[in-house]
Formats: sequence, C-alpha cells, structure tokens
Amino acid sequence: MLTTSQTPPKPGLYTTIYTPTFLSIIYDVVVLRFNLRYMWRCRTDTVLEPFFAESFSRRHLDIGVATGYFLAVALSRPFRAQAKHSITLVDLNPSPLEAAKGRILSKAPNAIVETVVADVTQPPPEALQNSVFDSISMFNLFHCIPGNEKLEAFRLYKDLLSDRGVLTGCTVLGGSHATNWTNYLYVKLYNRLGIFHNWNDTKEDFVHALEENFEEVETTLVGMTLLFRATKPRKF
Repeated sequence: MLTTSQTPPKPGLYTTIYTPTFLSIIYDVVVLRFNLRYMWRCRTDTVLEPFFAESFSRRHLDIGVATGYFLAVALSRPFRAQAKHSITLVDLNPSPLEAAKGRILSKAPNAIVETVVADVTQPPPEALQNSVFDSISMFNLFHCIPGNEKLEAFRLYKDLLSDRGVLTGCTVLGGSHATNWTNYLYVKLYNRLGIFHNWNDTKEDFVHALEENFEEVETTLVGMTLLFRATKPRKF
C-alpha cells in the first residue's frame, strides 16, 4: 500500500476539522444524515448512494474521502465485496485517509488501497501521474475548498481518467441556491466559521468548468446540492 504526499498546505479549519474523533463520532451523523437531508435537501441514502454506486468501477480514484462512507456502502454489495478492486484515496489530511482505508478494507478485504496526501487544486503528485482510472469521485469536496481556482481540479485530474471513464461528484452550492431561510443562514454560518468556502459557488460556474474539460456533462440540482457526471475528457 502506497502513501505519498505533496508539500502540506497551510492549515485552515476546512483541513483541521477532520480529526479522528470528528470522523468516528460526528461526520456520518451530522454531515451525511442531518445536513444533507434537512439542510441541503439531498438525501444520502436515496440520492447520493445510488448516484455514487452507478459509476463506481474496479479502478477507482476517490478525492476528498472523509470517512469512506460511499465507498464502504458500494463495496458492501455482495457481488463487489469479494471482487478485487484497486482504490486510490486522495485527501489533504492523513486522518480521513486512514479512516477511509480502514473502513474500505473492513468491507472488502481483497481490495488494494493506496493513499495520497495531496491538494486537488495543484497538479497530481508524481505517484499519480502515470495512473489511469475508470472512475473518479469528488463527493462533498468543492464546498470545503477556498479560492477561485478550485474548479481547476477538473482540468488537473481529467487526464487520469480513461477514455471511457466517468467522473462524478456532488457539492453544496452557495447562498444564491438556498431553498429557504434556514439553509440560507446555515450555509452563511458555515462560511463565516471557515468550514465551507462556497458562498459564491453557482451551478453555472460548475457547468462551465465541466464543459470546458469534458465533452459530455450531466448535472442535477437537488435542493442546494449539485450532482454532476462527466465523460469523454477533452484533450488539449
């Protein structure tokens, strides 16, 4: 199993909040069960789990891994649990990588799991540059990343996708996409605390960035959450 890293990023709440305690006790309950369902209006069980699973392949790259929840659910299916998967995990923080790796191997002990500490807004590290994946996932990633350059991740990582591969993901959009005053104030609070950096994120910006880098793009807005699927990476 490989573990490699880029130069560590400057610390911020969006990176330091993912401690082992937060991941083991809080994340799945608060983020996946409460926030997504009641605040962002996009259920994990009926919307995001099947959306993740339908594009999940045996050569998979997951970026922004959190607890490895979606991978674990997909791998729990009987026909996948005993199959041989090659899974690479990328995150800024080593704690989520270790949590996700352990969770994956508890569901699919035959899986080959590699972990990479990296910043998705920077070019892929050397350990990934010769890799090719049939699926790439970016779930609940972009709303946590500060800076206008975060959508460059599509350009930087699309070349790791095979010609027939699929990139999927979801992200909570900013205040202009709020569906009521409650989630408007909630997302505003998250931005003030530095947990989210998505106040100005719009569906249009994501669609534009995806269409610049992929020939085929599908998006669906569920509550405040944008689901995206892209295939046929453009060659420049």
